Amino acid sequence: DFFVTRGVTQTQFLVLAAIRGYTRCTMGRLARSLHVSMPTVSGLVDRLVRAGYLRRIPHPEDRRQVIVEAAPKAQAFFQEFETVIRRRWEEVLLTLEPRDLRAFHDVVTKLRERLQVAPK
Repeated sequence: DFFVTRGVTQTQFLVLAAIRGYTRCTMGRLARSLHVSMPTVSGLVDRLVRAGYLRRIPHPEDRRQVIVEAAPKAQAFFQEFETVIRRRWEEVLLTLEPRDLRAFHDVVTKLRERLQVAPK
């Protein structure tokens, strides 16, 4: 429901998330990071620009390149998304018994430790 009410597809969400991770990036870098063609990423970005989630900026050193960055609407989108996810996790965690909650915490802690030492 979250995505539907905001008119964002899952694929567009991945584009927004990638750009959020980079802060700003060229269209080529975005296409490579998503493993899609330039025409595909261009179409996705076009729709997100029209919807007000992204903006294009001319590259200061190379007129052939375009930089894409999140617009304030995308930043608000992610704040709302994080709030929804946080609330949902709180609802689920409140249903757990203290013993199960401790076990869950232990597993998450182990995963975090392993991910921090995993090769990148």
